[in-house]
Amino acid sequence: MINSMSAAHHPTAETSAARISVWTRSARLLAATVMGTMAGCVSPPPAPVAAPVVARAQQPVTTAPRPEPPPPVVAPAPLPPQLSAAAPKPQETPPVDLPSYAKRGKRLPADGGPAGRAVMDYCRSFEIDKDAATYFKRLQKQNRLPTDAEITERNRQTDQALTVQQFVERDWALRRDNNKSVPQKCKVLGGSVEGATAHVVFEADLNGRRQRGTAAVVLSAGKWRLRDHGDWSPAR
Repeated sequence: MINSMSAAHHPTAETSAARISVWTRSARLLAATVMGTMAGCVSPPPAPVAAPVVARAQQPVTTAPRPEPPPPVVAPAPLPPQLSAAAPKPQETPPVDLPSYAKRGKRLPADGGPAGRAVMDYCRSFEIDKDAATYFKRLQKQNRLPTDAEITERNRQTDQALTVQQFVERDWALRRDNNKSVPQKCKVLGGSVEGATAHVVFEADLNGRRQRGTAAVVLSAGKWRLRDHGDWSPAR
């Protein structure tokens, strides 16, 4: 009996292991309960609040303004014709002074008319070329070279034997020397006419000076010809 009681108060190893297993399960259950209770008391952290999404306002689509059409081109109205200022009248040249013997007739125009042209032809007849060769060519072109008969007669008179070329060269030299005493570069200034005689006043280079003279021009066979010239005085 004593052994039985001793056995009752001294559990075996198996009994102790069973008890330890029960206690372990009880402790685990208690810990799970406590943890569950604590988990129920502590509220979970709030979920992060997402930032509100602000919708971007849609920008209106702007288009470039259409250029306005250019205004219509209006042609300017024609200006009224302007009255041009009257052109000044050319100043009339006073008539040239006439010698006393020429005042009886009718005045000629400033260019002398037909009688004045006869004076100009007379002056041109004394115009001389720049050299003998040019003079020869001009006479040849105008068919005015001396003929063989004229050359023969001149040679007989002077007892010389000149050719046509030599004759023209000699003539040119004589004209050059003589032209100093004949009117050159003439300009008619006016005059008068009475019947078949006209007196023409003109200026010319004579003896190395510019002078004014009067020519007597006569009408013969329907043509005016210079008869003479004189009354020379320095040109004014």
